Amino acid sequence: MALLACAAAALLLLWPLLSGELLLGGRRSDMFIAGYSFRRFGAEMFKATGAIPQWNPFLFGGLPYIGAMHGDIFYPTAWLRWIMPVDLAITWGMAVHFVLAGWFTYRLARALGVTFGSALFAGICYELTGIVASQMSPGHDGKLFVSALTPLAFWTLLHAIRRDRRWAFGAFAFEVALIILGHYHMAYFLLLALGLWALYLALWDGERVGGRPAWMPLALAMLAVAIGASITALQVLPFLEYIPFSPRADGGPDTGWQFATSFAMPPSEIMTLLLPEFNGVLDRYWGSNPLKFHTEYMGVLPLTLAALALGSRDKRRLVLALALGALFFLLLAFAGHTPFYKPFYEWLPLVKKIRAMGMVFYLPAFGVCVLAGIGLDRVLAGEARLRAVLAVSGAVVAIALLGALGGLQGLAESLAIPERVDAVFANAPDLQAGALRLLAFSVVAMLLLWAARARRMPSHLAVAAVIAVASLDSWSIDRRFYNWSPRASTLFADDAVTTHLRAVPKPYRVLDPGGVYGYSLLMAYEIPVADGYHGFQLRAYNELAGQQEGFRNLLTSNLMDLLAIRYLVLPDTQSVPGFHEVVPPTPTAFGTTAVLYERDRTPPWARVMPTGAKVPEDQQVPTLIDARFPVRDVALLPDSATPTAPVASAPPFPTATATARVSAWQPGALRIDVSGAEKAASFLVVAENWYPDWRATVDGKTARVRRVDHSLIGVELPAGATSVDLRFDSATYRRGKQISLVGLIAAALLLLVPLVRRPTLVTAGKQP
Repeated sequence: MALLACAAAALLLLWPLLSGELLLGGRRSDMFIAGYSFRRFGAEMFKATGAIPQWNPFLFGGLPYIGAMHGDIFYPTAWLRWIMPVDLAITWGMAVHFVLAGWFTYRLARALGVTFGSALFAGICYELTGIVASQMSPGHDGKLFVSALTPLAFWTLLHAIRRDRRWAFGAFAFEVALIILGHYHMAYFLLLALGLWALYLALWDGERVGGRPAWMPLALAMLAVAIGASITALQVLPFLEYIPFSPRADGGPDTGWQFATSFAMPPSEIMTLLLPEFNGVLDRYWGSNPLKFHTEYMGVLPLTLAALALGSRDKRRLVLALALGALFFLLLAFAGHTPFYKPFYEWLPLVKKIRAMGMVFYLPAFGVCVLAGIGLDRVLAGEARLRAVLAVSGAVVAIALLGALGGLQGLAESLAIPERVDAVFANAPDLQAGALRLLAFSVVAMLLLWAARARRMPSHLAVAAVIAVASLDSWSIDRRFYNWSPRASTLFADDAVTTHLRAVPKPYRVLDPGGVYGYSLLMAYEIPVADGYHGFQLRAYNELAGQQEGFRNLLTSNLMDLLAIRYLVLPDTQSVPGFHEVVPPTPTAFGTTAVLYERDRTPPWARVMPTGAKVPEDQQVPTLIDARFPVRDVALLPDSATPTAPVASAPPFPTATATARVSAWQPGALRIDVSGAEKAASFLVVAENWYPDWRATVDGKTARVRRVDHSLIGVELPAGATSVDLRFDSATYRRGKQISLVGLIAAALLLLVPLVRRPTLVTAGKQP
């Protein structure tokens, strides 16, 4: 019944699923602009090869698929994409977790001694709370996965430690693995929360049974975490190996206090828990963050009842633990806006690599919803004083009335940063309308709670009414974050440009400087682009392409040659030296117009260079984009390199007599034929990014792959070389798979052995 109720609550927002519409987010969502492309590529490659791809060649000159992260690669939702269309798998994966978020919270609340109706209320409130429900808007499925697993992990530890169920430690190990594979940042702080929960259960919980010393369940919980983390080694180890090559490497552009504290939740937005229009919703948002596609809205009844839970006597320790936990993680969500975050930033490992701490708000929201269930029990049981009920709910009514009368506008104006004052004025009508909405729900909530506490209506009717009002209250805000779309075949329909490019044999590369398609949309068509949207691409390529200046280096003639940019997509016809028009202006599926131009001379994907030149790292990019530098004749090497091929210190540089041709290409694997072999050792330069996991053989013999031209693949060719095979093969990934297999076996043993042994538990002198 509870599961059906949670599904019904979800259908308030998900009912378009039943008519065939899909949820890939709006045109600005991460799922639309990149996530669908990433997931489709992974699914198609797996179905074609039977293996997870290790290299993504379609964006930014190529980057590791596993190490650089491309969504839920190993989370079980990825399996759905192997057996059903990717767009359906994405949508239904999110929908199922949306329902499970509520049902798992219900199960936890019941295990904590909350009555059925109140536990169901807690579950539906968490399911519909803004920070969970609105993740559909940006398409952040990983955040939704972890949000849904949170109450399950709390429930499992409760059984493991309070009730001394040894099998639960094995189940917890699997859950830890799922949490980490779901979303690293969310997992980091959920594991911290679970550690605090374990300490509470072992050291302070008055209901723990079994009589074993506290260190034993804590040790088993730590063992389960270690085993769970080991299961994720096939993804985590390549990720950790990749960090030094990413923008988040020490000293990189995406590091430091300003980066780590960006997109935190400003304390000035605390009012959005009750009145989201105060800071503006979606396009009306005027807060200090650059943009905001989610909401922290909690709703009138959850906040009111959570406050009423604080007076609980029979669950005093639990209530205090939940309240302190919610406050602790709220302060973490504020990040750099308060001094509280600084010690965690300095002392906790890898926290300096994490930003957008506002995402941590799901943990305070979870605690508040469980407290709300306890608070509803207090009201229904008559434990909460009528005066307290009216005082708390009356305070909400007063805030709503003040906003409806325009009294909150001045506060909003005083909190806005100077650059956003005009946006505050523009948001004034929405703020007043939102306050009127809040006033209506707060008055109804106050009357309901008064009637329930004063026994003016039966408890079961009171519970049903409270759930209905809370659901409609959340729906009135959450619905704004749901952007439904047709199937991907329509959303990413072919046009004349994509049809032409898909027919061109790979490899080649496209540059879309005007953003006609933009982001990573062309990857959905398996069309390689020189830029894209990812956020965690190789740092060296960012530097080469001039990422800090809008990738302007890609427009230089040298980089067009070096990166084998063969096509240009422009929004209108114009004269482009060295290019000719191949597809006239054509409308795209994204509401833009595209014109396709092709190079007059097809740039080679691989070329032989008889010599190299050593140049300090900080001088390589300026040298490469200088039109006077002969990128076709000489390969730039780091000044610390010790190549066997010739190195020249100054021009003139000899011209190659050998040529290279790609005879076979697929993501992460190339075969290159060399004709007119050089008489001496030389360099083969490939228009794809270097990474340590590239392996090469020249005429069947292992050859060294080195980084050349700041970011590209270079292979040293002996005299007379005729063929080169390049393959991306990560030893770290292979080792990670072995560790993951051992972890799976260990977790299974930790789960099954206690079940097989069926230990006898003694509880309060009785043998169950």
